[in-house]
Amino acid sequence: MYSELQVTKQGRNSWELIEDWHTPYGVIPKGFTSNGANVPRIFWWFVHPAGILFEAAVVHDYYYKHALESKAYADNIFRLVAQHHGASRIEATLAHKAVKWIGKGNYK
Repeated sequence: MYSELQVTKQGRNSWELIEDWHTPYGVIPKGFTSNGANVPRIFWWFVHPAGILFEAAVVHDYYYKHALESKAYADNIFRLVAQHHGASRIEATLAHKAVKWIGKGNYK
């Protein structure tokens, strides 16, 4: 079960949680900051950092920052959260492939 994600914008591409966010994958604590979906600016017309993938990006950023579970697990929950929050299967799959190939996080 997801609680409502409540954030405040901190900069051009930075959002801070103003309340704990409860997800099926754990609690993302108040004060955590995310840059949303890492999308090159040229593609913002298609996928904005705070658009359809935002909730998935917050969970993914948290997992990457703290190297929770494994990179593969973090990348897979990104896809699941994206679909739960309205991304189509195609959108979620394409975004998942991008984070799988490009994302690094703090995993060794």
